[in-house]
Amino acid sequence: HVCRPLGALRLLTNLSVTDKHQHLLKESITLLLSLLVVSNETLQVVLVNVSSNPDMMDDIVQAQVRIKASVVLLFDARTAPAVLLRLLTFAGNLNAWRPSAQVADELRQQQDCLFRVMLDESSQLHSRLVQLLSHPDGEIQAQVARMLT
Repeated sequence: HVCRPLGALRLLTNLSVTDKHQHLLKESITLLLSLLVVSNETLQVVLVNVSSNPDMMDDIVQAQVRIKASVVLLFDARTAPAVLLRLLTFAGNLNAWRPSAQVADELRQQQDCLFRVMLDESSQLHSRLVQLLSHPDGEIQAQVARMLT
């Protein structure tokens, strides 16, 4: 039935809007990340909302990325600008998070966690961001420049 998935997506969006209920999504972060590659606007909005809450950051960066190459490949000039902006906002929120040296070292030991896929020096995301600096959309350029500084 069509209404059920839409209702579930609305519920996810509503839960993610304020910090008050985001803790209910902790167990679903890995699933949400795996669904990110389907480019569903609502799921992207949920991830952006959750990533703006510092209390959720530990859970987000430790989440296992099952399709890590696909997540990084979304950061491409061929990705729809609206989707790319949401992805850049999500990545920018993650990038603003500053772990202690000990936490960063522990995260580097986790093979497929989001930290290694998107934030670590060894991540392929950095080179993809550099390529996006020449994107025709000025807002995308600004988001990328913010992340690279």
